[in-house]
Amino acid sequence: MTSAELVGSRPSRRAHARLIVALDGTAATSAELVRALRDAARHEGTVLACAVVDPRADDVERALVRAGLEVQVSQAVEESGVHGRCEATLLEPAVFDALAGAARGGTLVVVQESHRTVLRCAPARTPGRALVRPA
Repeated sequence: MTSAELVGSRPSRRAHARLIVALDGTAATSAELVRALRDAARHEGTVLACAVVDPRADDVERALVRAGLEVQVSQAVEESGVHGRCEATLLEPAVFDALAGAARGGTLVVVQESHRTVLRCAPARTPGRALVRPA
């Protein structure tokens, strides 16, 4: 039962968080994946672990990269203790560059059957007013 059901309010229509982590076999990206898995568990999200593969790569090279990706994911899942929150995939450089560009402040437009959605980075939040007024 979700918290929205407990208090009798409507559940949110917003999709859960998706964390995208590019893996390259290094310890640094493994640590990022462990951190992302823990964040996903806290926020009821999922992690998309990806490896970037040249579109001209042959089937053997793709299989080797996928095997390395799956090993790195399974080690991170074991280390974090977070199960069922991770998917692994291979991405072409153009797709990864589009996602990374949006993360750096660029605009990404997702065109679907009946509508378009513009994705932009959220502006940095400025601190709000103090909750307690001085006496």
